[in-house]
Amino acid sequence: MKTLAYASLIVVAVSLGLTGLASAPLPPAAEPDVDVRQIIDRALERSTWAQEQNFGARYRYQMRQWNREFDGDGEVKVDELLHYAVAPYEGVPFASLLSKDGAPLSDEDKEEEAKRWEEFLESLKEPEEEDDDEIAMVFDDELIERYTASYDGIRDLNGRPTFVLTFEPRPGKLPVRRRTDHALNNSRGLIWIDQATYEVARVSFELTDRVRLWWGILGSISDATGHLERRPVEPGGPWLLSELDLYYHVRVLFSTTRKGETTTWTEFEPIG
Repeated sequence: MKTLAYASLIVVAVSLGLTGLASAPLPPAAEPDVDVRQIIDRALERSTWAQEQNFGARYRYQMRQWNREFDGDGEVKVDELLHYAVAPYEGVPFASLLSKDGAPLSDEDKEEEAKRWEEFLESLKEPEEEDDDEIAMVFDDELIERYTASYDGIRDLNGRPTFVLTFEPRPGKLPVRRRTDHALNNSRGLIWIDQATYEVARVSFELTDRVRLWWGILGSISDATGHLERRPVEPGGPWLLSELDLYYHVRVLFSTTRKGETTTWTEFEPIG
């Protein structure tokens, strides 16, 4: 399942820009034993290990996506709830649409789903091409060096103590090699890192400045806020995404769109 390019751009900002952080300033004097850089490094190591395990391909689960579109006065003009069943096929998750707004799929919807499945099968036969508008999660030194971080204390999140870090883009000129870099270079927010496992438990973000799409030719994102949460799918088990909430104000050519998207992942079942 794919989203529009500008929506994916925002999700990349959440998935990438808010999880890798740069060398941080010294922690406040009140917390002399907290080493921010060590927290970041251990979270990075944990994330790299989890990616190697490919835990997402070991579970089937339910996904619900609530989409809203707003008019200029903030009133909801589109309200849609989609329910998917997600299961891996040859190690790649595929989301099968089950219902819309609680109703069974129409014949037209079923035809679209059959077409989408065939396209998915074809995509497995072709070498994967890099598309910087698609959702990705890659942690490397180049990404980390975009940000600075500071310690903001320990807070409870879902009954677990977490380190909370504030992140900001580094001062000065930041690298722009892909379209998504414009969003990464203009994101700030908070990141919660689980104290026991060093898993990234929550990220909240906002764009600090307008982000152009296709160098301003296509349009721009003037406002974007959101958060994502991750939880262990079972006691002592791997951590996977449990919620992603986004709001964005986008201008594409001559039209303006204000949208909210809330996606939840539940009912994880291990595959034998």
